[in-house]
Amino acid sequence: MSFFIVFVPALGWGIMPIIAQLTKASPKEQLTGTTLAALFFATVWYAIHPSSLVIFPFLISFISGILWSIGQYLQFQAFQKIGVPKAIPVICGLQLIGTTLFAAMMFNEWQTRTEMIVGSLALLFILLGLILTSYQQKQHGSSNGIPLNLLFILICSALALTCYALINQLFDISGNEVILPQALGMFSSSLLINAFSKAKPRPAKVYLNVITGGCWSVANLAFFIANGTVGTATSFPISQGSIIIATLGSIFIFKEAKKRLEWLSVVSGIVSVAIGVIMISLIKTT
Repeated sequence: MSFFIVFVPALGWGIMPIIAQLTKASPKEQLTGTTLAALFFATVWYAIHPSSLVIFPFLISFISGILWSIGQYLQFQAFQKIGVPKAIPVICGLQLIGTTLFAAMMFNEWQTRTEMIVGSLALLFILLGLILTSYQQKQHGSSNGIPLNLLFILICSALALTCYALINQLFDISGNEVILPQALGMFSSSLLINAFSKAKPRPAKVYLNVITGGCWSVANLAFFIANGTVGTATSFPISQGSIIIATLGSIFIFKEAKKRLEWLSVVSGIVSVAIGVIMISLIKTT
């Protein structure tokens, strides 16, 4: 069962940005709807699987929710400015480097020489895949690069999301203890972000993004369960298979035109990511 659980985050997090973009909501509306669903899901989960809410674990999980809100809000902004296919690889790549290497080194999740070699090669395959997947040919008189201000947003987003993924494991806080306080931190942050906004969120757009939050909530729960069974150094790289779903899904659904060389690069990147994910998944099964 744990083998299948580690792939759920890739599915949920891959579908999530596509649904968010389909709602045509603002980043604040997307964040509010997502966190509202996360809070509802967490409350129901806590009612079914109650756990003690000790102050210190509660605060750490609450902070992780704040970090997620910051990272996800910046990510939603990037999606609208440069599109999902171009933003996702950069964010995933930066998160991948920080989360996997930190977990492998600090938590000693790669203990043997074989695990280190396989894990390092897998990371290289995934990073190569992320680069290939995000490739775009230059248009006439334009550049396919990402402007510095947007690159800064992507880096800040990846940093916040990396800390969100690691902070609970750093303090050895289990999945059930994390879910509710983390959701409270997420929702509180979204309310605070809206409080400083001149434009009020449109209720209809917020409610549409409850579906976005539902996908995220299922993926998030599976991610923390997988952390406890196979470790972050394994579960997080596998979760980055979401790039395959997010990239291909957004290209087809939003009818993004691709030239032959771009399609070749995207397909090559997806194959490279898949090879890396398979290699990572084998670490805990060998």
